[in-house]
Amino acid sequence: MRGIRFRWGGGPTRIDVRCLHADAVPTLVTREVLVDTIGPTGLEGATVVLADGTVALRESTLLAEPGELLAVLGPSGSGKSSLLRAIAGLERLSAGRIVIAGSTAPERGRRGVAMVAQDNQLIPFLDAARNMSFPLDVQGVPREESRARVEAQASRLRIGRLLGRKPPTLSPGEKARVGLGRAMIGRPSAYLLDEPLAHLDASERVRMRQQLRAAVKEAGVTTFLVTHDPIEALSISDRVAVLDAGRVVQVGTGRELYDAPVNRFVAELVAPGRITLVPARLVVTETMCAYRVGTRTLPTWTPPPPALRERDGDAVLLGIRPEDVHAEPAADHGTADAIVRSVELVGPYTTVGLDVAGHDLFARFPAHSRVRRGDAITVGIDAVHALVFDAVTGAALTA
Repeated sequence: MRGIRFRWGGGPTRIDVRCLHADAVPTLVTREVLVDTIGPTGLEGATVVLADGTVALRESTLLAEPGELLAVLGPSGSGKSSLLRAIAGLERLSAGRIVIAGSTAPERGRRGVAMVAQDNQLIPFLDAARNMSFPLDVQGVPREESRARVEAQASRLRIGRLLGRKPPTLSPGEKARVGLGRAMIGRPSAYLLDEPLAHLDASERVRMRQQLRAAVKEAGVTTFLVTHDPIEALSISDRVAVLDAGRVVQVGTGRELYDAPVNRFVAELVAPGRITLVPARLVVTETMCAYRVGTRTLPTWTPPPPALRERDGDAVLLGIRPEDVHAEPAADHGTADAIVRSVELVGPYTTVGLDVAGHDLFARFPAHSRVRRGDAITVGIDAVHALVFDAVTGAALTA
């Protein structure tokens, strides 16, 4: 096969195949899973320095358990793709080690993983079915079995109608799904997925999330999913790892990250546009904690947590989410006078932008709410669910 280089290593259990066609990107595939999959996969104390001197990863440790779907979330330039490339053997470590199924991986290549790059390309002269069966053809899987597995995978990803078409006739989203099917057709020790849904439109992405999770879970293969979309990360993963400037900042379930972020960076990342940070001062007594915002006091009606007991009067940042701001204050809510600045109907609810004591605040009102821009209203704030951050460092004070 012209343009393809095969490299075998580690006995009969692994194969590293690199596509050298001018229009293709490196694609790692494996033989049938003969490697031991009992044990975590990821990196320990890993540092990656790129050719231009940029430190992409800084002493990072991140391990996924067998069969776990671990999302890697972070802004552009945080080191997400470098982390995947390091696990795949495409970036050399300056320090640390790569672990595959509980064992230290060789320095370069032969990792027994399947990777879908963000700019994943298909072999242009093969139709979608042949692109998907390519890893199986390399492994020498019988043609009938290969055809059956391609059809089954195509059914899971709902791309059966595309199997006879070649890449130049496919949309970017269709190419992405075929590439995803190609990566998942084999049984490697790990899937490394770099923004696999990035080329899909919004409605198709929503449908594909659960299809992707179902396919990964059915395969039972440890999976790293890189994404910049917090909704995608929180909705389909078992756990989420947040990266910032090459460091792993926090790892936990989506609920843990949402309810107890370790700092304001994580809080804003997992709920972009849905949390407002308001300067406040702590009011701490023996029996209750409250927050002073402007001339209003927002009580929690709960004893102060240990981290706040000695900080009465300190300046903090109060993280308030839209779901904790109410059009009709309850008896246990703090209240605030507000001016309505914006009104957006978002399906089953209305997002309302408010000016509260000179600070922007967002609220989630019922869809039938009749507030209008310029209205002066009083809102209820459920301060017991507010997040509290150090005003200087941004570290969480109650996590």
